[in-house]
Order: sequence, then structure tokens, then C-alpha cells
Amino acid sequence: MKIFNIIGSLVIIASLAASCAVNDPFADNMQIGQVVPTVSWELSDVAKAGGYIKFTAKYYTSDDHTIDHSEVWGLIARTTEASATCRLTTAFSYTKKMSTTDTVRTFSQLATYPHSKAEWDGHEYVLVDSFPVSATLAPVAWVEPKEFDQERFDMYYPSTFQQEFVDHVVNYLTKDSTYYNDLRNIYINYDFTAEQFEALNAKYGLSIPTETESANKSDLWFVNPDVVDHYYYITVDEAGIKTEHEIASAGDAPAGVNVYEVYQSCDWVYSRYSDDTGGRITSIRKEYMPYWKDLISQIPFTDWIYNSGENSYSVNFTRNYHLYPVFRVFDETGKMGKDSETKEISLN
Repeated sequence: MKIFNIIGSLVIIASLAASCAVNDPFADNMQIGQVVPTVSWELSDVAKAGGYIKFTAKYYTSDDHTIDHSEVWGLIARTTEASATCRLTTAFSYTKKMSTTDTVRTFSQLATYPHSKAEWDGHEYVLVDSFPVSATLAPVAWVEPKEFDQERFDMYYPSTFQQEFVDHVVNYLTKDSTYYNDLRNIYINYDFTAEQFEALNAKYGLSIPTETESANKSDLWFVNPDVVDHYYYITVDEAGIKTEHEIASAGDAPAGVNVYEVYQSCDWVYSRYSDDTGGRITSIRKEYMPYWKDLISQIPFTDWIYNSGENSYSVNFTRNYHLYPVFRVFDETGKMGKDSETKEISLN
């Protein structure tokens, strides 16, 4: 049993040693039980890209070792956030977002300092100095621009972003009549051309008016709840599926069914009384929905996101960099000690 315990302990120790070697990038400079410099340092957690970051470092080692020099190393991480918001609708609200964090520069040396620059304070060596930060690490912001810059958008956003945004908006607006009022408002207020209506009329064999004036389009898409145009009744099959049957007059309904009113409206609108709501409900007729889906699919991305109230485009892009520095001290034999506390500096 003792033999098994000893073997098990050796396996655990070997595993831990292997883990340290994998996870610690400085492990190749260190050995278990060796004497290495003891290190600590202080610096601000915010700094300006293109400038210098000041720090105060403190270190010491045993009497039988001599410090040779110190170094600052750093890892650079980038955080990117981007979004676009639909502004052409009122009831329907949608913002497409993306966020990424990645390492743009692995640990590399940023500066080196001779030991002669440090001063002995009676207990340890103190080094007050600084290291540079590249100006290319300055943050980037493109927020609610007054003018839309396609080249800049393409540089900041994924190539599929615009089409994915438009597809999502169009699919939500036309999957049913939940956003009926938004569809009506888009038809009335957006500058569709007569040619667009004509092309879709030919495609679907319909006769939607080719009117382009908003005031006239408002009259064309109408519901008159004061006039009963015809009626409908509902049947339910064995699977529980309801079917609405429209009839010219109440007398055309089978015996024993409830008959409801259908109100006067334009051809593509279905407005009727519903027992489910105890009032009038209005929707777009299913056979017309592909037409409206095709029509609004032609609205470009920039028009969907234009905020007319603010005279700006609702795109928001930010890119920020974070520096994770490490202070390392080497003795004359090449043994290295480093500060064990993780530092993070936000660059502005």
C-alpha cells in the first residue's frame, strides 16, 4: 500500500509540473526551489495610446545573487462592439449587435532597464520609470454619424451584417400581421417607385395601385369599420384547426354556425369582428403577404437605420484596447522573478 501511495504522489507532482509548464510562459526560466528576484510594481489602470505609462517597481533578491536588469512585457487585447438599430418602424424594435474580444499581440517585450537605474531604499530596489504605448492602440468610435460612410462601415462590420440585418427585419415584419401598422406606415411614407409596384404586380398577377404620393397611398390602404362588406364563419376539423369561410351574406352560412361581419377595406386587408377579442381585428391577407415582403426587401439597409428625428444613422461602433503588462527582473544567472498580480490598463 505504501508503494502505491508513493507512486500516486509522484504522478500527481508530475502532472502539476506539466500543467505549470503549459500555462506559465515564463516557466522555462524557473526551477522548483530556485532563488529568483522578488518583484512588485504599481501603475495606473488607464493610459493614453501614443504616450508613456509611468510606474514604480520594487524588487530585491538574496545576498548571494546580483540583479542584472529588468523588463516590461505586455499582452494586447482588443474589444470590439458594433450595432445597428431599425428606425423605419415604430412598433417593431430591433437592434442587431456583435461583440468580440481577441488578443492582437501576444506577450512581447515593451521596454528594458539596466539595474543601475534603480535606487536602494534600505530594504529593496526602487525603479521609477515609464514605457511607451503605440499610438495605433488608440480607441475608435463611430457613433450615430450624420453621413453614412460605406467604406468605413465595410471596414468595421462583417461583410454579412447588412444583409442579415435587412433579412431579419423583413422576415419579422411579414411573417404574420403582428406589425400590420408598421407595414402600412412603410407603404405610405416610403418613396417606393411606380416601377417597383408594376414589377411586383406582374410577378404576382395582382393590381396593387402604383401610386407614389403618400397622401394618396394613405387613402388607398383603408378600412371602413362602419360598412359591413360581407360575412364569415368558422369551422374546426378533427385536428382542431380553424378555417374561416367568407360568404356574401349571413344567409349563406350553414345552419348552427356563428356568423361574423367583415368590414369594407382595400383588397389586401382582411378586417372583421372576432369573438376571440370581442372586437375588430385587421390583418393582411395571406395571399398578398409575399408581395409586401418582396416590396420592403428592396429598401436598402441605410434607409432602415436612418433616424429622421436626429438626422443621423443608427450605427454604433467602438474598438478599445487593453494592455496586460508584466514587470520582470533578471539576476546575473538569468533567473527571473515577476510580479504575480495581473494588471490591466485601458487605453484611451
